[in-house]
Amino acid sequence: MNKSDSIKLDYYKQNTDYSDRILEGNNEKSIFPKDSSIRIWYNELPNDYPSHWHNALEICVPIENYYDVDVDNESHHVMPGDILFIPPRKSHYLHAPQSGSRYICLFDIDFFSSMRGYSGLMNMLKDCIHITPEGFAPIYNEIFDLFSQIWNEYFQKTEFYEFSIYSHLFQIMTILSRYQLNKIHLFTESTPVKRREYFEKLNTVIDYIDENYAYDITLEDAASYSGFSKFHFSRLFKEYMGCTFYDYLINQRIKATEVLLTRDDLSITDIALQSGFSSISTFNRTFKLKKGCTPGEYRSLFSGGLVKEKGSSAKATK
Repeated sequence: MNKSDSIKLDYYKQNTDYSDRILEGNNEKSIFPKDSSIRIWYNELPNDYPSHWHNALEICVPIENYYDVDVDNESHHVMPGDILFIPPRKSHYLHAPQSGSRYICLFDIDFFSSMRGYSGLMNMLKDCIHITPEGFAPIYNEIFDLFSQIWNEYFQKTEFYEFSIYSHLFQIMTILSRYQLNKIHLFTESTPVKRREYFEKLNTVIDYIDENYAYDITLEDAASYSGFSKFHFSRLFKEYMGCTFYDYLINQRIKATEVLLTRDDLSITDIALQSGFSSISTFNRTFKLKKGCTPGEYRSLFSGGLVKEKGSSAKATK
């Protein structure tokens, strides 16, 4: 893979605003340019980036030589041309070889949450997606071509380039989502019309859960909202989301607490109640079961004193 055969790109001018990595605990802050929600690095450095997390979707694409990425203790050996999606708020460690180059793309996708189907998309992105030419052969060329257009738009900084980049990213996510859904053969006993109906109703009820997780909603409430019987809803929901209704509800509450625990102005009891847990004891028990640590331990790990990594430059960072 070559950088760009047709267009000479200035890989550093676009990121001259950047000076230092800013960490609060392991949380990397201020990663985007001012008034922007996109940052793309063309990185040639042999530097490792120890365990950190941020609110952005991160996508790594090696161009020359491999790149090793650990995400929640799962290792990915990413070869040139592979595409690795790292979900937002996932702790990850980047290991660089002594020579090579790669694109590292950071996108704020939280504003997608107002769109229908967002939760189904994020369910697909709950774990890393490692796209290889062989494993994703039917869609690989189309996705890689769209990424190439994203890099060209970003480093040329043409008019309305952010609109263009997000339009390409939307295409990539749509192609990938549909491919993943077709790959796992959901609702195969049903007709195409019935499958579309199922997807529509389930996405509607997922939006309902996402908007109301902090309240005392039940399986019966969700089934009624979907228009299915409780038994039929439970079966379809688990097939679509890979978990039960109650597991999904609890996971949404836990995700909400993860964000709130990075704030110092709320007590753990306030966070538990704001997120839909009936008591602090239930929250503590559930959080430790899901995350492997107590809420207090998590708060200590993911927040804390402000740390700046000095001596970096636009060329010498991600």
